[in-house]
Amino acid sequence: MGARTGDYLVLLGPPVAVGAAVGVVVMADSPEAFLPLLIVLQPLTTLGIVLGLVQLTRSNRGPSTFRLVGHDGRMAFAVRPNFRRQCLFNGLLSAALVLMAVTGLRVPGRVVPAMAWAILVLNATALVLMLHRMLRSGPLLLTADGIAIDGGRTFVPWAALEAGPDSPQWTLARPELVRGRRIKAFQPGQVVPLEVSLWFLSLSIHSYLAHPEHRAAIGTPEELDRLRGALTRQFT
Repeated sequence: MGARTGDYLVLLGPPVAVGAAVGVVVMADSPEAFLPLLIVLQPLTTLGIVLGLVQLTRSNRGPSTFRLVGHDGRMAFAVRPNFRRQCLFNGLLSAALVLMAVTGLRVPGRVVPAMAWAILVLNATALVLMLHRMLRSGPLLLTADGIAIDGGRTFVPWAALEAGPDSPQWTLARPELVRGRRIKAFQPGQVVPLEVSLWFLSLSIHSYLAHPEHRAAIGTPEELDRLRGALTRQFT
């Protein structure tokens, strides 16, 4: 349960579509068709980048709930990654860069075409890095024993965390207890965007730190209902 299929389509669709459209014009050997294509695509990609940037800067207002999934033979509360906003912005930006680079390749001389090739290489590198991040991402899992990050690549036992004086604060008090990939701090949603309200997630983690007697029921529908009801009453 990593990045959603739709996120990959949103990331790769725009640059592939622009590249295909430009390729058709080039293969057809119709230079006169390139200018109309540029006039149509450039405003669309620019507007798309602006809209993508607006979405990227908005706060995460995901659902205040968890999925119920099986993990290591037990049920757990899960939150899957959500790269949609990052993919929207990066996909449209990549499409605009492809269009810019192809335009530069048509300019006579060496300097501008060389810069255009550099843009294409950097653009492709950025897409590969984004895809690598998405492919390696995994769900955040709350279990009776602790919290699994990226589907279990890192596991933070409850004993490694210490509740702060104010809700919903906590600290990674005993990092030596962390299993798998080591981390210096535990801030869910900062590295991998999550499909959940980060406020709800933080309150949930703090609640289980403050009330360890409820941890054994994590992963059951009854506990999810109890948790959501408790957090709703706490802040209403």
